[in-house]
Amino acid sequence: MDFKQEVRQLLREMDRMTMSQSAYDTAWVARVPENGSGSAPAFPETVEWLRRNQYPDGSWGSNIRYYHDRIISTLAAIIALSEQGDHPDDAKAVQRGQAYIHQNVRYLHHDPCETVGFELILPTLLEKAQGLGLDLPYERCSRYSRIREQKLSRIPRQLIHSRNVTTTHSLEFMGGGLDIERAADLQEENGSIGNSPSATAYVLSEYEDDAAARRYLQEAVDVGGGAAVPAHPVEVFNKCWVLYNLDLAGLLDEVQDEARMHLDYLYEAWDPQRGVGFSKQYSVADLDDTAVAFKLLSGAGYDVDPVVFDFYERGDHFVCYPYERNPSIGAHIHLLDALCAWSGNGRQARMRSKALDFYRTQLYRAYWFDKWHVSPYYLLSHAITSTINYDAELAREGVSWILDTQREDGTWGYSYATSEETAYCLHALILYHQQVEPLERSVFYHAAQYLYRQRLSEHHPALWIEKCLFTPVHIVRSAILAALYMYENL
Repeated sequence: MDFKQEVRQLLREMDRMTMSQSAYDTAWVARVPENGSGSAPAFPETVEWLRRNQYPDGSWGSNIRYYHDRIISTLAAIIALSEQGDHPDDAKAVQRGQAYIHQNVRYLHHDPCETVGFELILPTLLEKAQGLGLDLPYERCSRYSRIREQKLSRIPRQLIHSRNVTTTHSLEFMGGGLDIERAADLQEENGSIGNSPSATAYVLSEYEDDAAARRYLQEAVDVGGGAAVPAHPVEVFNKCWVLYNLDLAGLLDEVQDEARMHLDYLYEAWDPQRGVGFSKQYSVADLDDTAVAFKLLSGAGYDVDPVVFDFYERGDHFVCYPYERNPSIGAHIHLLDALCAWSGNGRQARMRSKALDFYRTQLYRAYWFDKWHVSPYYLLSHAITSTINYDAELAREGVSWILDTQREDGTWGYSYATSEETAYCLHALILYHQQVEPLERSVFYHAAQYLYRQRLSEHHPALWIEKCLFTPVHIVRSAILAALYMYENL
């Protein structure tokens, strides 16, 4: 099979964004009134989408059962249908949604991680639902109000009305508390609030009308095929992780012409003090995307200075975003990978030691979850590939767990077998096999046969974490192609 040609085609298509639809963001967009109207929806196709996409159990959300995603999406959907629903079946849909939340809110602790902004948004949505007279388990959810206050206590109050902090991406948490006169700095140049359809819809539905914001929402709904996507645009994130997967496989040198335009774009987006965020059109940078972009750009000969990582360094760890509640293990792992590409001075040694020490504090568990992905295989595979160059014994522990959890058909999957998780495991095992010690080849063979059968599918479960779960199709496809290329070149 000509995997290089498939990769070239992927790189040529990468600026055509492919992101799974978001029930949560669609529900917020459905609440936006038509310009000059207090009732009719501005985007009636989103209301129809909500009607068509309720699950038999009464919930809305991604195509896997993840309680934070299903609860927040269902709550947003029943509020939207209560406000905008005029079909005879809408009241029944709201009742089924209420029943789902009553029955399943108790299981939120089963999820390894919260979705983005969950602790901020849930109390606000519940207040709105209570005002609409919806029957929901308000008392059971009361603890999230306390967690919200803990989160907000970390952020200087004057920054709440600034687009330079992550709370703007989840601005809908403000409810009726937004000071619109102080919020002039919130809107990005593309018309969005935090590159978020839901945050932008919140401002349009609660406060002043804005033509640029409406154009942004129309674009987000068009990209989603009649439903909103969870964030838009996310072109830097998309390019970073596609190229990261291809780089692991040694494919970037093979497709230099097609990769160059994307590397050039990352370099244009690069800020010497903060690195990059998930989009050039989003004001907040983050360590995860910055570390990956640094590795790619420095490896390709671009002039990037690792002094950028000083921005994220704290006393005993690094932050992915300023003012976050919980440090990201994945950001530390990707920082280690970036530092491997930098043959620097004492600063490199200090940063590497700090990132490794933080990583080692997590080793009391057999596997780890991170706040950006629901599968432990995503994080563990990247941990293996990042630590091979530093500590082969650390990598060996992760390899042992992956080998022990391979399914009988050769696949991997935390809930059930998926091609994305199988690809990540194959990346890690093949690199370990090549650089540390040989593994049984049948492990690779059975995993690869599954990927051959699945490689053309675009129906992948939503394993990535935003305010809801989502699937970045290009990134998943690049992971599968990279794994198969590595297998064929063993």
